Amino acid sequence: MDPQNVVPENPSSPHKGILVIFLNQRGLRAGWRLLIFAALLVVMINVFGVMAFLLSAALGFPTGTFSPGRQLLVEMSAFLAALVVTWVMSKIEGRKLGDFGLPLKHSGGPSFVRGYLLWGFVPLSLLLLTMRVLHLFYFGSVVLHQFQIFYWAAVWGLVFLFVALAEEYLFRAYALSTLADGLGFWPAAVILAALFAYIHTGNPGETRMGIIGTGVFALFASATIRRTGNLWLAVGAHAGWDWAQSYFYGVSDSGLQVPGHLMDPRISGPDWLTGGSAGPEGSVFTLVLLMVMTGVFLVVYKRTPEAFAVGSNGGHS
Repeated sequence: MDPQNVVPENPSSPHKGILVIFLNQRGLRAGWRLLIFAALLVVMINVFGVMAFLLSAALGFPTGTFSPGRQLLVEMSAFLAALVVTWVMSKIEGRKLGDFGLPLKHSGGPSFVRGYLLWGFVPLSLLLLTMRVLHLFYFGSVVLHQFQIFYWAAVWGLVFLFVALAEEYLFRAYALSTLADGLGFWPAAVILAALFAYIHTGNPGETRMGIIGTGVFALFASATIRRTGNLWLAVGAHAGWDWAQSYFYGVSDSGLQVPGHLMDPRISGPDWLTGGSAGPEGSVFTLVLLMVMTGVFLVVYKRTPEAFAVGSNGGHS
């Protein structure tokens, strides 16, 4: 039985007061569905996390230093955990997995590429160019050669693809759709953006401005979902921004400079302008850029009929 179609048969029943705590006209209330989702997610993240740890050890990835191979397994395990739990919830609710942000019947390739280039790589490049003009940032020289360039480009491209898939699917797929069903889209987006920012506070070298910037990016990602109806553009923008930072320009990303970066940059100036240890994400320029991007996106992109996380009719528009 589809719990979304369950309605108390006898409104005058003495059990009505108890039932309304759990049910509304559409079935199980959003809060209870989120609790089930969260409980299952904790279990599956631990299961897949243990599997990733064992596989990482079997493959001999180092544990004392940052390893792209180990990070890839961690991100893949998080994404698979979210995917499995979302699939379970979709079956419970009698819906399709594609309803929660990553539909496959219509190719998300063009949206992903558009997000990667126009809303990820290009804005980050313009940000660094502006900082260069103000003598706050220096691109430096290329430090990789020949095959290394393509090898590390592919490695970090794959890692940041799964970083984007994992984080967007964890915070802006089932969670956003269901919380929006209970609170409305933008209140849900703000709450999840705050939670998204909070989980980044443990990153090494992260700063207060960088954490705020992470939250603002989450709102931008939510805006793309509000307009396009799926996660593909948000995943592309997330992956393109991170790849440009970490590999192409070689700047710190959330306080971490990864091995195998293409360029050897240098920053010079106050932390509130350069981002300091957090990298460009911790700069006030990034906050302004992300707010402008969000406003422009909402103006330029018109809302599609299939937009999924709008807080009505079980998450459908």
